Amino acid sequence: MMKNRFEVLLRDRDEFKKLLVQVCWGDIVLCELNKEQGDEKAEMKLYCNDALYNHRDIRFPLTDFMEAMKVAEEELKRL
Repeated sequence: MMKNRFEVLLRDRDEFKKLLVQVCWGDIVLCELNKEQGDEKAEMKLYCNDALYNHRDIRFPLTDFMEAMKVAEEELKRL
């Protein structure tokens, strides 16, 4: 799903038994959500580090990000 440069993707990772949800902004991975510890204990791991992305200015409207997070949450619930 792509909306306002945000994309929500389902990913498989060897260290996880279940699929995880990744939220990207353009080509930058912002965070991953997983529910390895159970449905009620979903975890979010942030990856946003401006030095890692060549000091790019990473700014976006909060409402757009929250909308992307809502989609990510719904995808995570369906896994």
